[in-house]
Amino acid sequence: MTEELIFRGALLYIIIQKIGSRKGILISAISFGIYHWFSFGILGNIVAMILVFIGTGLMGYAWAWAFSKTKSILLPFGLHLGWNFIHNTIFSRGPLGELVLISKGGTELTDWISLLNFVSGLVIVPILILIYVRYFVKQETEFTSIN
Repeated sequence: MTEELIFRGALLYIIIQKIGSRKGILISAISFGIYHWFSFGILGNIVAMILVFIGTGLMGYAWAWAFSKTKSILLPFGLHLGWNFIHNTIFSRGPLGELVLISKGGTELTDWISLLNFVSGLVIVPILILIYVRYFVKQETEFTSIN
């Protein structure tokens, strides 16, 4: 929830109002990608920084676009929560350790196939979300207040 309030909350709203949605979405996405260098603890590892920036930047772009289109934080919050739940809880891939699906045995992939496997999760999911936002999310015309 904190990431949503920071990256798709008041700051993105203000940026969109001041310089427009295209630039605001791009600034939000870049900031989201850079933020994850620190939250993932990969600062200094250039390859990891590039991969994480691409993946989280694309995801941040999709969520910021969802915010801009819907004029609400609810859709990006739900998409982000859903992604984190599936990635961290179901597939045990996040900082929470082993939770639901736990890998037993097997061999670690350390070649191009492992790179493609890693990148596919960072690229395919954001692309699917971008397609969803593009074709299935209704464009709202103005921000509404909750009274």
